[in-house]
Amino acid sequence: MNLTLLVEGNPRIESFYKLNLTTWLGLDTTSTNKLDDALTLIESGPRPKLIIVRAFMGKAEVAKSLINWLDLKQLRIPVIVIGPGSEVPGSFAHVPNSLQLKILIQNAAKALNITAQDMSNKIVPDFFPIPLSYFRELKRPISNVYLLKDKKFEVVLPKLLDIDQKAINKLIDENVEFLYVDKMDRLEFVNNITSELMSHLKSEELSKDEQISAADKSIELLSKKLAHIGVTPETIELANKNLATIRKNVKSHPKLSQLMDRLFQNKTSYLFKHTQILTYVSLHIIQNIDWGTPEQEEKIAFISFFHDIVLENDLQAQIKSTLDLKRAKFSDPERLLVERHAQLAGEYATKFPHAPMGADQIIRQHHGSMNGVGFSEHYGNNVSPVSVVFIVAEEFTRILMKNETGAFDKADMLRQLKEEFPTSRFQKVLEKLQTLMI
Repeated sequence: MNLTLLVEGNPRIESFYKLNLTTWLGLDTTSTNKLDDALTLIESGPRPKLIIVRAFMGKAEVAKSLINWLDLKQLRIPVIVIGPGSEVPGSFAHVPNSLQLKILIQNAAKALNITAQDMSNKIVPDFFPIPLSYFRELKRPISNVYLLKDKKFEVVLPKLLDIDQKAINKLIDENVEFLYVDKMDRLEFVNNITSELMSHLKSEELSKDEQISAADKSIELLSKKLAHIGVTPETIELANKNLATIRKNVKSHPKLSQLMDRLFQNKTSYLFKHTQILTYVSLHIIQNIDWGTPEQEEKIAFISFFHDIVLENDLQAQIKSTLDLKRAKFSDPERLLVERHAQLAGEYATKFPHAPMGADQIIRQHHGSMNGVGFSEHYGNNVSPVSVVFIVAEEFTRILMKNETGAFDKADMLRQLKEEFPTSRFQKVLEKLQTLMI
């Protein structure tokens, strides 16, 4: 294994970095949260082939100090700097958003001359080891977990059943270091642990860009938990946290383009971008329409958040018509999920405590179909006023997201919407987009 030194002050970030570097690149990572200890480790050996270091710890410029020290000692070790701050001269790469794991892994691979072919050809044992400590972060595994006992792998944590932490502590007392997952499940399993660890990061620990990335991962985690365990106190708490984050992002960006720049720069998923921008646009309409109230704001934010919550990936989220669905290369289960996603999301809403009255009905109607199944090309007079707001806001969001450069022509966008929604009740809602600051 390539020895890697990680200098990171946040234990959760340290934890998922080490797990992902091992899983994706096969790196043997040692870590410390102090610069002095890092220098000692480098000098005393064995010498690392790669160093990943936090740009700042508190006010201390840790990365700069480490790189200067390496230069003084004439040590040629590639250094990847993580976290907000300007690029440090002499570094191999800088990852300003420390939650962008994909970019970190790509840079680490490049620094160590590990190619994509090397990664795909990497020999993986049939049962992939996961350090036991990570199971303290999970409430239930997404696949069967095995214990190696008497040279045999036995299921010790069944898929989707609650983990007994007393049993985990007992294994720790017995000096068990690893539990195992099937190699075919390892990437999804590691992604799940990573999402759990990210969801526990506090906003004050993160930059604004990192908060965006954490929110994206957290909503992905919620979607999977709803599919696995439904509406429970656990998923309710996570949903409320994510709803609050989405609305906070709306309030902290006076112009929509500022928020969009942040979303696109941080390479968030289409699903997350769509949900965040849609919330921004729909709240603007409600706040400027004559019948808008704080209660209606709460309702439209709830609907914006839940309307696509059951969808599994970005390709599914971009389906907006029967023709789109027909052309998509989906499996039968995927096609059925997309066709029924509004109905399924509405069912979750009915089970959510204190959900705004009528929110489930509007979620079902958001593609024009009254029962939430399929896509309608026409919207009848029985579609509620809030549904009209939501339908307009979602179509405006779709048009916005076609253009990532930010060269928005609002007049042309509104012209497209007026042609698509010619009736007076839709036109009245469209008027409220005139004052939206893009």
